[in-house]
Amino acid sequence: MATIFYSMAGEGRGHATRVKAIVESLRVRHRVVLFASGQAYDLLEPFYAGSGVQIRRIEGLSFCYRGDGKLDYLQTGRESLLKILRLKHWIEEMCDQVRADSPDLVISDFEPLLPRVAKKLGIPFLSIDHQHFLTSYSLRSLPFLQRIKAFLMGLVVSQFYSGQALTVISSFYSPPLRWGKSDVRQVGVLLGQDILNEVPSEENFLLVYLRRETPQRVLRALENCGVPAKIYGPENALAGPNLSFHSLDRAAFVRDLARCRALVSTAGNQVVGEALHLRKPVLVMPEPGNWEQGINGFFVEEMGVGKCHSMLSIRSNSIRSFLENLESHRQAVNVRRPSGNGEVSQIVEDFLIKLQALRGAKIVHLVGGNPSNGEVPS
Repeated sequence: MATIFYSMAGEGRGHATRVKAIVESLRVRHRVVLFASGQAYDLLEPFYAGSGVQIRRIEGLSFCYRGDGKLDYLQTGRESLLKILRLKHWIEEMCDQVRADSPDLVISDFEPLLPRVAKKLGIPFLSIDHQHFLTSYSLRSLPFLQRIKAFLMGLVVSQFYSGQALTVISSFYSPPLRWGKSDVRQVGVLLGQDILNEVPSEENFLLVYLRRETPQRVLRALENCGVPAKIYGPENALAGPNLSFHSLDRAAFVRDLARCRALVSTAGNQVVGEALHLRKPVLVMPEPGNWEQGINGFFVEEMGVGKCHSMLSIRSNSIRSFLENLESHRQAVNVRRPSGNGEVSQIVEDFLIKLQALRGAKIVHLVGGNPSNGEVPS
């Protein structure tokens, strides 16, 4: 049994959902300690309370939004800078925790503190996330402006941490890797057991997942598209016979996702991947100013599994056009990439076996013997 420290970004629900999918496999054989901030901590702490999985709250970066729901890069940058100034202090605090437990392996889902601690203490670590597609994927198929945005975001991603032994990218799309990225593995979206247990069917409603700050024009377009919509996220700000508003309840959302005609959502990698697993076409609306979601939306259309529209210009006829082409989108969904759960679990187990062999070889060398083949595993 190994001790694994696993950290994740706290913004949004995708990081926590991805981590939970892998932890449920790892916890059977290993001791797992989670480190999370923000929404990720709030989501996972009640689930793991009283279990063998410990979760510790840490400081984390988060996005700031304007009143119109658009991502505020300037304010986000200011807030992030203030936290970065305290980075050294937080790392020292975490070093004390990590030394006390002596983990065998560290894993990070786009969280910058724990990898820096691991690097400082000489503990090997893996990166398992979606965001490193920006530094590893060939994105030549993107329009020129999106390629520029991807390049700029990639510079930021590369600063989060470096030195990982292996980079695993979980995504619903898989363009070719850039030249020289032999230490990168591509896997499908990591899915929770709740998604894997569902058997998809089709009822006459759209499932909608949006942020609370969603512009009213989006709700008006849904009201007039001709199909009832179950909406998770925004407040009940627009009454209408075709709209029903629901609190963010994971179990209810998953049940509705399995039974809806299609998903209308922001363009997060996780929720799109869950929909495609359940054979649901997607109409995605990237959050205004969220460049990563804009790229995800591009690949939704390139794969043929749905459509991408701006929240700031969507109309009811845009949704009707999407609904008229559901069958062709559904055919494209049927050739989706399978879940990456099994692959990632095997990657982690194989890496732990290599670590054990490496440590065994070092011990033999220290006591004056030799490994059986004279080599140290890589």
